[in-house]
Amino acid sequence: MKKFIIFLAFFIISLVIIFIKGSIYTGPDVFLPGFKYGKSLNEIDNESVKNFAKLSKDFNDGNSLFVIIYSYNGFFNKENTKKLLNLTSELLNEPYISTIISPANFPKIVGFSITTYIKDNVLQKEILSDKNAGNLISKDGKYSIINLTFKQNVDARKYITKIEKHVKKFFENYYLFGEPVIDSELFKELLKQMYIYPVIMLLLILFFFYFQTKSLKVAFFSVFAPIVSSIFTVSIIFLFNRPLNTLTVMIFSFLLIIGSGYGLHYYNAYFRIKDFEKTKKHIQIPIIFSMLTTVAGFLSFLFVNIESFKELGLLVSIGLIINVLLIFSFSKEIFKNTSPKKRPTNFGIKYFGDKISFTLLIIFIVIAIISPLLIKNISIKSDMISYFSKDSKIGKAYNIMEQFFNFREPIFLVLEKNSPFIASDNKKIKNIVETLENTEYVSNTNFPIDIPIPILYNYSKNNPLLKYYISSNSKIRIIINLTKKGYENIDEILNILKKITPYKYYVAGSALIWNDINKNILNAQIKSIIFAGILIFAMVFIIFKSIRITLSVIIPIGFTTLFNFIFMTIFKINLDVSTSITSSILMGLVIDYSIHLANDEKNTKSPEKSVINVGPPILANGIGLILGFSVLLFSSLKLFKSIALLIIFGILIGLIFTLIIQPFILKKFTLINKHYRGFKK
Repeated sequence: MKKFIIFLAFFIISLVIIFIKGSIYTGPDVFLPGFKYGKSLNEIDNESVKNFAKLSKDFNDGNSLFVIIYSYNGFFNKENTKKLLNLTSELLNEPYISTIISPANFPKIVGFSITTYIKDNVLQKEILSDKNAGNLISKDGKYSIINLTFKQNVDARKYITKIEKHVKKFFENYYLFGEPVIDSELFKELLKQMYIYPVIMLLLILFFFYFQTKSLKVAFFSVFAPIVSSIFTVSIIFLFNRPLNTLTVMIFSFLLIIGSGYGLHYYNAYFRIKDFEKTKKHIQIPIIFSMLTTVAGFLSFLFVNIESFKELGLLVSIGLIINVLLIFSFSKEIFKNTSPKKRPTNFGIKYFGDKISFTLLIIFIVIAIISPLLIKNISIKSDMISYFSKDSKIGKAYNIMEQFFNFREPIFLVLEKNSPFIASDNKKIKNIVETLENTEYVSNTNFPIDIPIPILYNYSKNNPLLKYYISSNSKIRIIINLTKKGYENIDEILNILKKITPYKYYVAGSALIWNDINKNILNAQIKSIIFAGILIFAMVFIIFKSIRITLSVIIPIGFTTLFNFIFMTIFKINLDVSTSITSSILMGLVIDYSIHLANDEKNTKSPEKSVINVGPPILANGIGLILGFSVLLFSSLKLFKSIALLIIFGILIGLIFTLIIQPFILKKFTLINKHYRGFKK
């Protein structure tokens, strides 16, 4: 009774902590080396992040957002020009907006005078010949972009709905694009990851486990522990005033899907042995070591210098430990009144024979040999747009930006002098602009280069739009609109700027931050696989004290890890911040199956009999995992779909190898061992 009171107290306290202190953070900076919660951007040891913060301070502005508007009749007519003017005017009156650049107010420079491209209340086609306006209106005149810049320190996400209301008043066909919109959509999806997807996963796993065990009580027990461990684990992170992020929000799904398998193995062993104390003695060791090897896979993230990876690894590990403790603490109460009369479904599991096993092993080896030819094509690419599928609103907006405006998103070149800019500086700046625009990396640049900077500075005092380009008489910024190729080759652009810029300067933009993140992904992937492999090998050897069994257990996870990268190539999935975690996770998952089989074979001395004994719960657990992760295939976020797809196929490979090939390997290793001993004698 005391045990239940303590459990209930912790459970209630955890729920209170979650509801009072729970929060989600969607910023990409969590993937940067050196990022720490509570630190300002200036304190993060990353030049791109510091420059991003410096840009906001120097020009007193915040996030940018693009309103993409479509009209079949185009914008070179009185009706749509009026709508564009009114929309621009309404948005400018909003207190949270700093600057708006649109075709309706874009400056037309004639000599030293400034006007607009609207004449007689009609937007003139002359704007198409202004290269600086190339990112504001498409060549066919049917798409227009309004570039909004929010004021400094404004939470832009809060005002997206309000901006949409303004746009809807004038135009039916539109998209919003930019970091605040992406952040908002990501936040909505992460809420689903917390509250909706786990419920669907729970129902699917519960149904299938009931089908396998023929006991609703046991099925509930199998999912009870991971649900409670998820709540306990998440309350810990909230207790220390830390939010969930894009990766750690998956704690719920991981613990539910992975943790539910331990109760399943426990009951299947109990059905075979029929005695609780004997069952506990028989199953405790393989469950504990299965959990520890899975934990080893997740703890490998601690060796990666990225905060969100470390948090995910540590929190899932804590959750799995709590999960197993709950199973061992309450299993006696659950099973003591459970009479295992109905035999759990065995799915017709049996050893398929040496021929089939050997043939499959040869096929796996051949694929492994040719795999470098496939794996070399994997693209290392991560950004917030890659989170979304092409048919999502974000994906469609990006497609329009790329197809009709040939640019992805801007970066900003900030030029500084110790003294004020003078008229002769325009020639140097023009050279920078022309050099950039002649590369395949830049769609166009945006800066009123035809007006001498001293005059432009004076104009900017009374023109908020020009103020966007000028911070002071000695500091200006040039907008560089990147092509898709430019976004993927940021370092090339930085090298070009280094050669051609005769001023003190810095470059800022989210594209540079993601470029730094991508550089660390491959390093993080290699480190996590190496450390996971070393930890798992050491643990398995300590458990079995046998090279024969250790190798039979390690080989399946080696092939599963390799096939993870092969599936990336087949499904054209990039190696990014989300998919880089799948290899270590699969290593931790598949090792569970191998350990249970090897542990049973150690007792039975018969791989064939062991497949019959532990094959059904292994297969049931694998199918439960597949059903659980299949829920993520319906997510609107591509990053969750990619994780789900890779883990589903990785588990399939692990099941095939464990249930068909591993018994064959154990048999052959046993024969080799016998021959070796006979030879020594």
